[in-house]
Amino acid sequence: VMREWGGRDVDRGGGGGGGEAEDQPVEGPERVRSEVLRKAKRERRRLLEAERRKEFKRDKSRDASGNPKHGDEDDEEHVGGNRWAGGSGGADTAGLGGKGGPYRLEKKGQNVHQISDEAKAQISEEARQTARKMAEEARKKRLEEIEMGGGDYDMYTRILSEVQGEVEQIRRVLSAAAARQKERVWQRGGEGELDENRLV
Repeated sequence: VMREWGGRDVDRGGGGGGGEAEDQPVEGPERVRSEVLRKAKRERRRLLEAERRKEFKRDKSRDASGNPKHGDEDDEEHVGGNRWAGGSGGADTAGLGGKGGPYRLEKKGQNVHQISDEAKAQISEEARQTARKMAEEARKKRLEEIEMGGGDYDMYTRILSEVQGEVEQIRRVLSAAAARQKERVWQRGGEGELDENRLV
């Protein structure tokens, strides 16, 4: 029998050969564990991507209209606007570093242009409530897409909270490893250093 586990198919035995494996959906705690593993993999990719991404302070900030939205989608980098989903430093749309958007949305490889916390606080309570409501609707929709019920989500958050310390530790280890990798560059012909071209 083949079951999905952590994004891979794993042979759980019981097959005699010659026949096709039967796909069975992952249920209950296994599904939650599988989702936690997928999230950990996504987080690792995000951390590796973050190493390539830069963060900038943005002095200008656009006023939030109080009408949060997802925004139009494309693969370009957008800064400071309020039209595109996944932009940075803008207002009203899902993205990073801005204000008034319904939820965080990150584009691969895009740098983050962060406005100040004071600028982020300058939005009406009505706009804040509208954004929270939209974020909750998006969360429910995503849970339906991955076929995760309310009880499954509660179990997922409980398991995630139990391993959050280890996740943070892995983040630090990966960041340190990436920093060390950048530091270790072979210098040719330096004073007192061995040069591989001169070795016989």
